[in-house]
Amino acid sequence: MASEIGLLVEVVQAGIDETLSYLTLHVITCLVPAFFIAGGISAVLSDHFVTKYLSGDAPKLQAYSIASVSGIALAVCSCTILPMFAGLYRKGAGIGPATAFLFSGPAINVLAVVFTASALSLPLGGARAFFAVTMAAAIGLTMAFVFGSGEDSERADAKPAMTDGGHVPDRRPTWVTAGFFGSQVAILLIAATGLLSWAVKAPLLVPLFALLGYLLWTKFDREVIEEWLQETWFFTRTIFPLLLAGTFVIGIVGAIAAIAQGLGPLETITRGGETFVAHQVAPGLLTKRIFGETTLLSAGLGSVIGAILYMPTLLEVPIVGSLFGYTQGLMADGPALALLLAGPSLSLPNMLVIWKTIGTKRTAFYLALVIVAATAAGLLWGLLLV
Repeated sequence: MASEIGLLVEVVQAGIDETLSYLTLHVITCLVPAFFIAGGISAVLSDHFVTKYLSGDAPKLQAYSIASVSGIALAVCSCTILPMFAGLYRKGAGIGPATAFLFSGPAINVLAVVFTASALSLPLGGARAFFAVTMAAAIGLTMAFVFGSGEDSERADAKPAMTDGGHVPDRRPTWVTAGFFGSQVAILLIAATGLLSWAVKAPLLVPLFALLGYLLWTKFDREVIEEWLQETWFFTRTIFPLLLAGTFVIGIVGAIAAIAQGLGPLETITRGGETFVAHQVAPGLLTKRIFGETTLLSAGLGSVIGAILYMPTLLEVPIVGSLFGYTQGLMADGPALALLLAGPSLSLPNMLVIWKTIGTKRTAFYLALVIVAATAAGLLWGLLLV
């Protein structure tokens, strides 16, 4: 009994250790600035412009360009994007731009891309952003080619699902808005980088904070600042608890995987000349035979796992990094990218909402496109790095 209790304590401790590791490494320098940026996007920029530029009358180049990069501006998760997608489709957006928007929103939101680059690697974060944009356009164009001709007759009666709600268009000079976001992005990039010491970072950050403070004091109304802080808090309280809970569960799963291999969860093991705690590498050791190199099987399986699992925003990063052992060298770049691309965009609950919005055939084809495209992207990226 005593040994069982001790083992249980170690399993719980593994979850706590994993959570504390992510809190220490990424929260202050990465997530906090990113939450403020996401709040600013919601408060300072109007997302209603998307409906205007994704309408059926919009030029194709314009519509697909905006739809494919909209995730950067919206900073939403796969659940949040669904009502926007349904509203766009019912309001008259084409099936192509609408599905490009559906994929793009969660795939390249600013929080996820920054967190991927910070927690996993800069090249993987860049690859995620690049392939997400190209995949969104390719998926949308393919959906339009296959289903575009008959969509108007099968579409539900168009009813505006998104209204301006009295929103007053932003009248600030462009340079003010650019300075507001540019200073915050620069703060995030400097604070999150591991290439500079704080002795170097501090002198670089002071003028950026001064610029941001000046703009807020002289160019923004109190109501806008309050809305910015409220939106920032919304993102924080919505995403951060899920990230903590998910990271804790990842530690628990790692501990169970360690026990299954005859290891103590807190036991230290050496792999490749480096020492790790067993629960951090045990799942990767189990799946290394498949995910340890980039193959059609590993990239395809990564895409399928990503499509099935529900991953709250940012949780795909510790799943890839810790659960499958990417940060320990146990998961290759190809399957890692495939999972990062498919994971945030799809899940079983999402599939039901998409099916209700666009029907069985379109949904099945969209799911197949995401899995195939994510597999191809992962395979290509992994082979490029060989």
